[in-house]
Amino acid sequence: MAKLKFVKTETEDSHQRASFKFRAISALGISLVADLLDYIAAPVFDMPLLGDILDVITMSLLFRITQSKVSTAINTIEFIPFIGDMIPVYTFSTILWIVSEWQKQTHQRKALESYDDSLFQP
Repeated sequence: MAKLKFVKTETEDSHQRASFKFRAISALGISLVADLLDYIAAPVFDMPLLGDILDVITMSLLFRITQSKVSTAINTIEFIPFIGDMIPVYTFSTILWIVSEWQKQTHQRKALESYDDSLFQP
């Protein structure tokens, strides 16, 4: 029975890694495009209502992908006039999310490996 559990967690682990990579690449792509638009199209997106609508849409997309409240809180810096448009906030918060998730998954994987090794000890 322990062997079946080991096989199952191995399959789930590879699925989670693939899912995380896709989510990380998607979030980073959206973040880079949004921050690039803040610099390139600054006159258009600096207009109060239009820029805020784009920021809300971008934050919603990123929260949907990352499910990170911390990243969303950091992203609200975008609503501060001048400062939010000069700092690549979306990219910064997405990179922080990727690093923290990666560390969390690595820690979980190590804990699972040590648990599985202890199952097979005589």
